[in-house]
Amino acid sequence: MAAKPQIGQLLNARAATPTRKLVLLGASGSVGSTCIEYLSRLDSIDLAAVSVHASVGRLKELLRAASISRAAITDQIAFEQSIEELEGLFPETQFYPGHEGMLAMLSDAAAEGADTVLTALVGAVGIEATMLSLRLGLKVALANKETLVTAGPAIEALIAGLQENGGKLPVIVPVDSEHNAIFQALLGRHADEVQRLILTASGGPFRERPLAELEHVTKDQVLDHPTWSMGPKITVDSAGMINKGLELIEAHYLFSVPYDDLGVYVHKDSFVHGMIETTDGGFLLAASSPNMVFPVAHALHFPAAVPRRHTMAATPPAWPDLSFQEVDLARYPGFQICLDAGRRGGTAPAILNAANEELVRFFLEDRISFRAIARLLAEVLEKSSIQDTSELGHFLEADREARRLAGEIVAGKTGGVLSGRTGGD
Repeated sequence: MAAKPQIGQLLNARAATPTRKLVLLGASGSVGSTCIEYLSRLDSIDLAAVSVHASVGRLKELLRAASISRAAITDQIAFEQSIEELEGLFPETQFYPGHEGMLAMLSDAAAEGADTVLTALVGAVGIEATMLSLRLGLKVALANKETLVTAGPAIEALIAGLQENGGKLPVIVPVDSEHNAIFQALLGRHADEVQRLILTASGGPFRERPLAELEHVTKDQVLDHPTWSMGPKITVDSAGMINKGLELIEAHYLFSVPYDDLGVYVHKDSFVHGMIETTDGGFLLAASSPNMVFPVAHALHFPAAVPRRHTMAATPPAWPDLSFQEVDLARYPGFQICLDAGRRGGTAPAILNAANEELVRFFLEDRISFRAIARLLAEVLEKSSIQDTSELGHFLEADREARRLAGEIVAGKTGGVLSGRTGGD
C-alpha cells in the first residue's frame, strides 16, 4: 500500500475531544433525526444550533422539544414565509436565512463555545459548511460524503495548511456507517498491518431481480430499501450502488489510500459495515445492527466511549448468516462509473456527484427511468472537461457546469426544459 505511512492522515483523530455543544446541520433528514432522537436520551450534549432546508414543521417540533438558541432555514422562500410566525413562537431563538445564513449561524455558535458540527446535509451544499467548520477548529462529524467526493483535493489542501499553521488541529470523524466502521477498526492498528479497506453494500432492492426487469422498475420499488431507512436521494443511489461508488471515493480521501487498496463486497443484511484485510490474509470485521445511531453516537462521543448500550443492539447469535458477494457490474453499472471517475481524479468526482444529484432528481420527478441514471451519468462525464486542481473554485465551477449539462442532456432527450439546482438537507 503506497500510502501506508500516512493512512488516515486527514482525520487527526488524536486531536479529537468528546462533544459537549453541538451544531446539527440537516436536522430534518434521516441522520439528523437519528441524532435528535439519541440526544433526547442524553444530558451530556447541548444542542446549540440546527439547520433545516424547508422543513419548517419539523423545525417547530425541535424548538418545542428543546431549548435551541440558533436555527437556520436554508430555503429562502420557506424562511420568508415562516419567519414572522417562528419569531412569535420562539422569541429566544435567533433565526438565519438561506445558505449564507447557515454559515453565519455556524460561526456564531462556534464563537459561543460549540465544539462539534454534525454535517448531515445531503449533496454538495455541505462543502462550504465543512470547510468553515475546519477553519473554526470544530470537530467535524462528517455524514455528508459529497464534500470529499466533490472537493477532496481542496479539503486536503485546507487541512495541510491548517496543520502547518500550528494552531488547533482540524478533526474529522466519519459518520457514514461504512467509514465509521473502518475508522474504529483502524484505531491503534499499525499501517503495516493493513492490506486493504473494504466497504460493504446491501445491494439495494434489486440484487436478485432479473436484469431484464430493471429497465421497468417503478419509483416505489426503487425507494423500497430492504435494510436501511434513508432519504429518497440516498435510497435511489443505493439501488444502483452509485452510493457505494461515492463512498469509495470518500474513503480514498478520508483514509489516504489508493483505489487499488479499497474494495467493496455486497452483504445483503448490512450487519458488517466495514472490514480491514490484514497483510497476513486475515480480516477484521466491524459489525452492528443496521441503525445509524451506532456511528452517530460514536462520532459524537469520540474519543470517549459511548456511555450506554443501544436498545437495538443484537448479539451474534441473533445475527443473520453472514454472506458476501462480489459486485456485479452488469447489475450496477453506476458503480464502475464512480470508480473510473475516482481513479481519474481532478474535477471528475465533482462532475460525477453533481450530475448524479440532478439525474436522481429527474428520476424522482418521473422525467427519466431508473436505469437511465447510469447511462446519462456516463454521458455527462464523457462530454465534460476534467481539470487537475486543488482550488475550491474549480470544483464548484465543475459542479455547476455538470448540473447544467445534465439538465441540457435530459431536456434534449425528453423535449422539455429542466432547471438545475443545488442540493439541500
